[in-house]
Amino acid sequence: MRLIARSISRTAKATVQSQAFSARVLAVFDRVCDLATPQGDVVALVLPGVGNGPLSIVVQAAPGELAEALLGTPAWLDGETLHIGDLEISVGEAPVWEPCPDWTAHRARLHVIMTGLPALRAIAQRHAPAGSLLAPLDTTGTHVILSEAKNLEPGWKGDIACLREAAAHLAGRGIGLTPSGDDFLAGAMLWAWLAHPAPVPFCRMVAEVAVPRTTTLSAAFLRAAARGECDANWHRLLAALSTDSAAQLAPAVQQVVAHGATSGADMLAGFLWLAAG
Repeated sequence: MRLIARSISRTAKATVQSQAFSARVLAVFDRVCDLATPQGDVVALVLPGVGNGPLSIVVQAAPGELAEALLGTPAWLDGETLHIGDLEISVGEAPVWEPCPDWTAHRARLHVIMTGLPALRAIAQRHAPAGSLLAPLDTTGTHVILSEAKNLEPGWKGDIACLREAAAHLAGRGIGLTPSGDDFLAGAMLWAWLAHPAPVPFCRMVAEVAVPRTTTLSAAFLRAAARGECDANWHRLLAALSTDSAAQLAPAVQQVVAHGATSGADMLAGFLWLAAG
């Protein structure tokens, strides 16, 4: 089966075009097929309904077609064609999507963004899925994860030991391919790119501690967040906040929160938690 790539993130393109690219199928769902390289890099083949992400190649396919790639199936690049078993994806003509928002422009409008945070929080909590870090505390253990975040605030202020401790305790905490604690850390790093005076060393430290303690897929997303990369839903959310657009804010928040079972909500929880510190 031959598929056409509609877009490819700058990061994914660099990965597949690296010297002697090879990978294996890490996980398969109806709308996503994740590939992992021996070095731990991840490339995600996704349907248009999933949209652009920092690790993604968006392909034109029907739901379920990506599931024809079995776990462990090898993947390799031949010229401009990505092969995954019997699947062939033409990537050469795909437009390159930039996964980093314009952080310089957003940081310049931080005062505007801050005024929109109460509305953002209210909308997010109305749409928070049960068991997420945005939902009211219940018996799922959510409060345990949040309690581990207490050292992020002194870490933000320069206490490296506290920052390392918070990242170590949150990394890998929770269930799923991207555990809740990792999603929380990813959201916190996006807030750092927006508001921390030195986001690069802050995020580098978080990723350095967290990455070895979690899953291959989650580690790849943590590294992406540390580089300031996020998916298209977050781009829209940041744009709505930066332009003070009430009309765009509500749908943007709902799209972020709807990502995964709780991943989007947990990531937004980390963003809001550190913003309130």
